[in-house]
Amino acid sequence: MSFYTSLTGLNAAATELSVTSNNIANAGTTSFKRSDAVFGDIFATSTTQKSSNSVGSGVSLLAVNQQFTQGNIESSANTLDLAIAGDGFFPIKTPDGQELFTRNGAFMLDENGLMVNDEGNGLQVHPLNTDGTSNFKVATQGLTIARDFPAAASTTGTITLNFPLDGVALVGPPTLDPADPTTYNEAQTFSLYDDEGNGYQTTVYYQKTADVAGNGVGDDTWKATAYVDGVQAGPSVDLTIANATGTGTGATITLAAVNLPTSSQDVVLTVNPNGVAGGFKAVSLTENGFPPGGLVNIDIAENGSVRTTYSNGEQQDVGRINLANFSSTPGLKQTGGTKYATTANSGGATYGAAGSAGFGTIRSGALERSNVDLTAELVDLISAQRNFQANAKAIETSSTLTSTIINMRG
Repeated sequence: MSFYTSLTGLNAAATELSVTSNNIANAGTTSFKRSDAVFGDIFATSTTQKSSNSVGSGVSLLAVNQQFTQGNIESSANTLDLAIAGDGFFPIKTPDGQELFTRNGAFMLDENGLMVNDEGNGLQVHPLNTDGTSNFKVATQGLTIARDFPAAASTTGTITLNFPLDGVALVGPPTLDPADPTTYNEAQTFSLYDDEGNGYQTTVYYQKTADVAGNGVGDDTWKATAYVDGVQAGPSVDLTIANATGTGTGATITLAAVNLPTSSQDVVLTVNPNGVAGGFKAVSLTENGFPPGGLVNIDIAENGSVRTTYSNGEQQDVGRINLANFSSTPGLKQTGGTKYATTANSGGATYGAAGSAGFGTIRSGALERSNVDLTAELVDLISAQRNFQANAKAIETSSTLTSTIINMRG
């Protein structure tokens, strides 16, 4: 019987050697979690046997448990490298639709703009509600980041201007001629965008048609006329400014699409005038058109929100990366590649925003290292080796005793 008892010890030591060797082999694997072999003694008695006189029958392997302690976080140069500081897993989906979980946040964009890991598994997120929060009631979907931001034609614009209250009104006034600066007081040139995002030059000419001297009661009046590529693009509009207070009354200029190059929509410009003691000044100009842009930056916050910036200056909130957690993480099933699948022991995944109760925060431009302590593993390796040698010695001793008994002569 001692042969079999020592044999179980040999198997246990060999298993411990294997587990320790696996830990050492993965000391450099991103987000790897070390394992411990858990053993239990074998003790069997019958109902007629006195338990105090029973001898154990060896050892058996109860489980190989992974230790989900935090690994060190190491910075990287890739914004899409993500590390979790605290509890949680990134939900991913394989190309064949299997839902898995990992703490390895080494992601990149594939040819379709989908965030994937090296194995092509897509990072999964929940769609956003109108208030920017995640809708946890619906299934997850892949996080896609567009590499290009399409152009948008200008359709509206707002111009704010300061006009001089002491400006002299034009006599007549004369008929506006863009080529003759004596026919207008001021001019403002800016760019608008057509359907393809190409800029076209727009100039608004301002003629002062009536002037109230000093701070007298009454209104100064101005006429605004817009030209595109040297052609008047819409009707002239009148602007008024209360001479005593400088308060202006604005108007809108509609640039007809037929007068705009390759644009299919009218552009409505709102002009807001103010009267000041100084000179003419264009205070601000905002309009909703822009040229096409390419992706220049991806910003991922600690709470998982993802914002992209494009070369045309546009920004877009594209989603929020949420984390998954489980009632019993040791119950997860390892599938290789530091990926895990749910089991009955782990329970189903619970999702939450990064940084909320029960979930860690997300670090962009960083990866979690293995939690393997090489010094401790080498000590365990020596211990397992000694255990193996001791059990082998016990078998050798049992063999010697058996041989002695067999060779006894009566």
